[in-house]
Amino acid sequence: MNLRNRIGLHGSYLLGVSGIGFALPYLPLYLSRQGLSAGSISMIWAVAAITSLVQFPVGVWSDRVGTRKPFLIAALGLVGAAALLLSLGTIHNIIILSLLVLLFHENGIGRALVETLSGAEAIHLARRDEIAAALGRLRIWKPIGVLLVLGLGNVLTRYYDLRFVFIPIAILQIAGAALAFLIREPAAEQSKTIYNINNNKFIENVSGRSASDEAGSEGARFASIWRDKTLLVFVAAMILFHFANAPGGVYLGLYLKNDLGAQEHILSTAFVISMIAWMLVVRPAGRLADRWGRKPLLIVAWTAMALRLLIVAIARTPEQIVVNQALDGFSNGLFAIVAAAWVTDRLADPRRIGEAQVIVGSSLVLGSALGPFFCGFIVAAIGYRVLFGLLAAVGAIAVLLIIAFVPESIPAKPRRDESIVREPETPLVENIAALES
Repeated sequence: MNLRNRIGLHGSYLLGVSGIGFALPYLPLYLSRQGLSAGSISMIWAVAAITSLVQFPVGVWSDRVGTRKPFLIAALGLVGAAALLLSLGTIHNIIILSLLVLLFHENGIGRALVETLSGAEAIHLARRDEIAAALGRLRIWKPIGVLLVLGLGNVLTRYYDLRFVFIPIAILQIAGAALAFLIREPAAEQSKTIYNINNNKFIENVSGRSASDEAGSEGARFASIWRDKTLLVFVAAMILFHFANAPGGVYLGLYLKNDLGAQEHILSTAFVISMIAWMLVVRPAGRLADRWGRKPLLIVAWTAMALRLLIVAIARTPEQIVVNQALDGFSNGLFAIVAAAWVTDRLADPRRIGEAQVIVGSSLVLGSALGPFFCGFIVAAIGYRVLFGLLAAVGAIAVLLIIAFVPESIPAKPRRDESIVREPETPLVENIAALES
């Protein structure tokens, strides 16, 4: 990726996701001051997760038109506009207020599109053998942006009303949209293929990107994911990952405060440790996934998620849980890189990059919505500690799915003399016979 594209894509992504640092701790407080009840806020959170599924048709549409840049600019512009309107603090119509929150929310429409389209663009601009590494270079900016804005919010809320913090957030989103204009996408790739002499298949196009052979390329492009049982198992494993992991965002703070007597600053410290672990893991994870393959890191990611929940269930002090949050950032960072790379490999078509990213994003959304929804019915009866133990068991089931049914998605690297890809040649015996005749 050249410098211009790196500045445009990474810069727009950094500014676009930075607002999450405000949405996570402060948005519920802002809404409560606008007169919304706890039940109404919870309903908005659930609807935000569901409506973000609009990323799927948008991602597929971006594949068909062969560009993600205009969709990315529009998504950043919408989030910025929503932030500006929320800063007014004079919107009392609950429907309009809810619509703005759906655009601004961490899991809402706007940020879901920024997340998936940026990932698809990073893969589109990367070399074929650096898919995971390209995602790692992109995703490292998410925790950086979140932590920077979290610190900014902590400073501004000491001197200004909460709604004024939306103004710098809006400026960052609009600046991200401006940076996205710098992205220069390559021309649409041709379907011409060249022959691989080792396995008698047309597997490469002229640009070096993977493609299906000519006879089956259209079928691979439009085939329903419902026919790929292995992909469906992986989707189930992704949903279970977030089904088990997402309730921690809802109940971990309450567990620390109510059951373990943690002080206020402990809650923010746990969040910061998770973000730092995410930041440290994503880049090496990308490089290792390209070098070692996807499956080993998939197993590590899912296992770390289940282990983290088990430790929460048996922890006895707030400090133990705070340190354990490093596993939360570690597992989520690995998921963000390796899951997206695996699905991209599985679809195996450069014209379905956007579709691959929204499959991962939609699985995240479904799991993040279903987990807290079902836990809400049982948490009062069983308590936080038992709840986290049950979620750890769900995570263990997801680990078994990965181990038993999810194959490696990239082949072992061939020896140097076997990796040559060239046009089919006439057998040497026939050449000699032709010369003699």
